[in-house]
Amino acid sequence: MTELSEKQSGGKGNSSGLDLRKADLAYKPFPSFAEWSKSSVTTNHWDRYADELEGLRSQSASLMPKALEIVKRAAAVDTGAIEGLYDTDRGFTFTIASEAAHWEAALAQKGPRVRALFDAQLAAYDFVIDLATQAVPIAEAWIRQLHEELCRPQDTYRVWTEVGWQEQALPKGQYKYSPNHVLKADGTVHSYAPVDMTPTEMYRFCEELRSESFLAAHPVLQASYAHYALAVIHPFADGNGRVARALASVFTCRAISVPVLILTDSQKDYFESLAAADAGDFQPFVDFVLSRTLDAIRLASDSIRAAESPSIEESVAALRRLYVTKAGLSQADVNDAGDRLFNLFKEQLARRAQAIEVKGVLTVGFREPNIARTQMPAMTARRRWAFSLGSAPPADISVSRAFQIEVPNVGTREDDLVIRAIETTDTFEARVAETVSPSGALQMRLSIWIEKLFADALDELTKASSEKVKNRDS
Repeated sequence: MTELSEKQSGGKGNSSGLDLRKADLAYKPFPSFAEWSKSSVTTNHWDRYADELEGLRSQSASLMPKALEIVKRAAAVDTGAIEGLYDTDRGFTFTIASEAAHWEAALAQKGPRVRALFDAQLAAYDFVIDLATQAVPIAEAWIRQLHEELCRPQDTYRVWTEVGWQEQALPKGQYKYSPNHVLKADGTVHSYAPVDMTPTEMYRFCEELRSESFLAAHPVLQASYAHYALAVIHPFADGNGRVARALASVFTCRAISVPVLILTDSQKDYFESLAAADAGDFQPFVDFVLSRTLDAIRLASDSIRAAESPSIEESVAALRRLYVTKAGLSQADVNDAGDRLFNLFKEQLARRAQAIEVKGVLTVGFREPNIARTQMPAMTARRRWAFSLGSAPPADISVSRAFQIEVPNVGTREDDLVIRAIETTDTFEARVAETVSPSGALQMRLSIWIEKLFADALDELTKASSEKVKNRDS
């Protein structure tokens, strides 16, 4: 397994019990791109999601920068957490990524070191996007500069020496001076490029990235290969995982403007797919990078749609002012996936509703609607749920939204589940595979969609309540 972090390996660098010469000889050079490109990329979702994002870009050009910023910030905050530099959870990542209220305070609670690391990681992703925009060839000097940007606030790294654990100065933007093979807990050694081979391997690596076959390949093949090959070399004393994830994002940013979005809740799949690649099976890691890029594309698209709706806070404030002044599976498996998604939807609806209710002004209620299920081709509607927003007297207006979960009649892990709003055209889609263990990206997308649902309903309620109060007072 490729060791990317102290959290994974139990430490970085050499161990006093490690035979360096034997470890150097055990190094297995990274594969050529010709070997890597024998893996395949399933492009049906990539093509559809990419077209969808490009359509939104042309329709809502002014909203695109903010949507892409959310994805970039999510990638930047969690890349340090994957390295074990600090801890994150979905709520924290969403707060920082969306720059929600008090995001700076939430970051400050982690300590000044975490803020400095996040700022450096964010700057590094800006650096990556700049290179992606220029579309210039990757060079060793650029990779060393990327390492320097990512590790700017980090002066030392923890290393095991013959006298035990020590903090040593981190050479930023420079290749390693000492071996960084890892002696794992089971007594086996994971070997990276020997110190004297590192410059040669990095030269060969960059030559591969400049080859005609690499430049003509699908962005997912490019990103996964760049990440894996650099991780195999492990050219720096520390920060190799951060550099690999940022470097991979160059190629997805060039193609579709989003980085590879690897959040901490996907660490298990991340490390297992890297381990498979170490064993010679590259396809799982290619598939992993594809899935994480699809997450990024959909997160950007959903962020744009949500931004087109009025702000919940503005609608609540307007309503408050009104009252202040006037008063591949079995069908059972597919069904279970739909139930999991719908339950998650209902839970997030309830949490958001609790946060926006205003005593004497606004109430939120839930019920199972007594309406006929809307059938779609090749889909079955299973369950329904509805929420209603009510304004207090004298307006006494109610606005409702009903939803149903639709599942494919013959489903695979890559088929889409759909939550459909009955009265409007709003839908939320998620692949069956995403619901097995709902990822942070899925939950963030769902939160954004729920924001839009409440925002639109609140805007309608506020306008209707205002009109009724005006007519009464006229």
